[in-house]
Amino acid sequence: MKKVYKPYSFKSRAFLFLIFFLIFSTKVEAFEHFLHSPNNYGVTGLMSIPTARVMKKHTFRIGVSNDTPYNHYYFTLSPMKGLELNALVTQINGLKAFSISGYRSYKDKSIDIKYQLFKEGKYTPAVAIGLIDPYGQVKLYSGQYIALSKKIYPFDFTVGLGNGRLGKEPLPVGGSKFNLQMFEHPRTWLRQSNVFWGFQFSPSKKWALMLEYDPIEYTHDTSDPAQSFYFVRKPPKSHYNIGLRLNLTSLVEVDLTYQRGDTFGFNISMPFVIGRPMIPIVDHIVTYEDEKKYYNNFEKRLAAALYQSGFRNIKIKMVNDNLWLEAENDTYFYTPKAIKVIGEILSTIKKKSIKKVHIILAQNQIPILEFDTTKKDIDDYINGKLKTWQFLYLSKLRTDVYKGIDAPMLYPHRFTFELKPSLETFLNDPSGFFRYRIGFTAGVEYRPWEGGTFFTEASYYPINNIGTINHPLSIPVRSDLPFYLEHKFALDSLLYNQIFKFPDNIYTRLTAGVLEIEYSGVDTEIAKPFFHGKLLLGLSGSLVKKRSINNPFAFSHQPYAKKYYHTEFLRMRYYLPFVRNAFVDVKYGRFLAGDKGFMIRVSKVIKGVTLSAWYSFTNTNIFTDPYNRGYHNFGIAASIPFRLFKGRDMRTVYNYSLSPWSRDVAQDISHYDELFDYIGRNTKYWLYHDFSRY
Repeated sequence: MKKVYKPYSFKSRAFLFLIFFLIFSTKVEAFEHFLHSPNNYGVTGLMSIPTARVMKKHTFRIGVSNDTPYNHYYFTLSPMKGLELNALVTQINGLKAFSISGYRSYKDKSIDIKYQLFKEGKYTPAVAIGLIDPYGQVKLYSGQYIALSKKIYPFDFTVGLGNGRLGKEPLPVGGSKFNLQMFEHPRTWLRQSNVFWGFQFSPSKKWALMLEYDPIEYTHDTSDPAQSFYFVRKPPKSHYNIGLRLNLTSLVEVDLTYQRGDTFGFNISMPFVIGRPMIPIVDHIVTYEDEKKYYNNFEKRLAAALYQSGFRNIKIKMVNDNLWLEAENDTYFYTPKAIKVIGEILSTIKKKSIKKVHIILAQNQIPILEFDTTKKDIDDYINGKLKTWQFLYLSKLRTDVYKGIDAPMLYPHRFTFELKPSLETFLNDPSGFFRYRIGFTAGVEYRPWEGGTFFTEASYYPINNIGTINHPLSIPVRSDLPFYLEHKFALDSLLYNQIFKFPDNIYTRLTAGVLEIEYSGVDTEIAKPFFHGKLLLGLSGSLVKKRSINNPFAFSHQPYAKKYYHTEFLRMRYYLPFVRNAFVDVKYGRFLAGDKGFMIRVSKVIKGVTLSAWYSFTNTNIFTDPYNRGYHNFGIAASIPFRLFKGRDMRTVYNYSLSPWSRDVAQDISHYDELFDYIGRNTKYWLYHDFSRY
């Protein structure tokens, strides 16, 4: 009997036409857009599973997701190509962590790390490995995975293997050891791993579809507090998740999902580019020709143009046909930018015979560098006849200068007032998971002579819920900090600071007075750059007393307060040759509580934004309490230039850090004008590097 084939129905043909239309009308840019989107936990992925994709270099995102019973709050960044770091807070709704009402639902903090080992090739997939919650005292959701992703336009397919949270059984919780079974016991890791897979279909820049197989064993993951609280009563109906990904604007992306066969969820994320100004930066430069006030006086006319362009404490001297110029850069974030602005002003001088130009830039009247060039080379550089490298080759840069110009000072700048917003946070206190205070700090500086500064700073936090039920620990150098921070008003500093610069690039600093919110005393330091600034070495020490909690001008009379505290450190800063704009600070010596050892801080500078993380190794056996013993001080910090938000160049930065303040291990006082930061990028190595921006 002859087989009869029925023709496709109209609906079938319409569906096939729609699929082919979507595939062949999709633009590559639209397809690529969603490859870097986050999963529920913040790392690049689909919904529950990661992919081998990573964020674009020098970007970050913040987001919140929900898949009952979980809420996830994440911050993810890519400090370098291929690397993704994710800070995650997981909240289990309805599950009480403590009997104290302020804490509310159970919350867990974790850090995830992901690195793309291989980029995708024409015939080969992208390959990435990831560590989920690898370190901490809890490690509830720990695991390691490897993922492979391949684009078959407009689909992006992922398959992977993962243990722990993604595997057949949970990893052991607690302990201070890193969970790294993938590398230490690869056969065990492979045996305990589950397969996961999924794909994304991206026919448009505005939306994409997702399907994945979620390997998590929610009913058997006994390390997850939600297992007994929620999933034993309501086990998942499926391992398959589906989702719709929507790109609402360039700053907002929303995922709408249906997970585990019974749960609707969402994921809202906001991506940003690190260091990109929110408002375009516009310079206000007044040239020599524009300045008409002192038309017949060369020095005063030039000084007026420099002052209106953002410079202070100006000295000008003509010696035959040599122009000597000293000024303080009060405006420009990058020193080479300040030199270029001076060059733009000098290039408009037409009727003055100038052959050689000597520019000295100072900080608080201390010469930092001398830049020697010719008037002709400045004109050619500003007019585009010389490229930057050619201009630098013809010029001479010195950083060992320590004496300024002997000439009258014009436009002296003695007083500085600075008002800055301030946000301080504290996570995971038993009295409440998220403690914070929001307000502002007001600081006044008076600089009477070379290198000398009187400084006072007060803070006011009208929004302040900081408090704790914890008691100070065995040697409370910082575990009593919440008692200082719970006040709305505080005198943070009242001090005198003196910096000297000697021949051979040797710097010294002495600070005395109210040094910070907890300590008063004396702080001193000596530092010197080596190898044109690639390496900085120094010594520092302090002798301090603990301040009173309630009286800003008295010392503490708490029974646990020692008569004196002192620190001594050998310090080093090394700029890594194999990672662009990255450096390592190492501090070895005696910390406030008396524990001795190392503090290592790794920093990466991205378009002026400095991102840092630190970790300590000290002899914690001096502590008698279980919370400090065996503990490692760690945290993260960011230094953000205000110029990104103001629409004009400026040197002011906002500093934010996040670390446990309930511990006393590897603690130091806060330092005013630390010499490594004072020297900063004003070394030959970094000045030549930063000139490439201009």
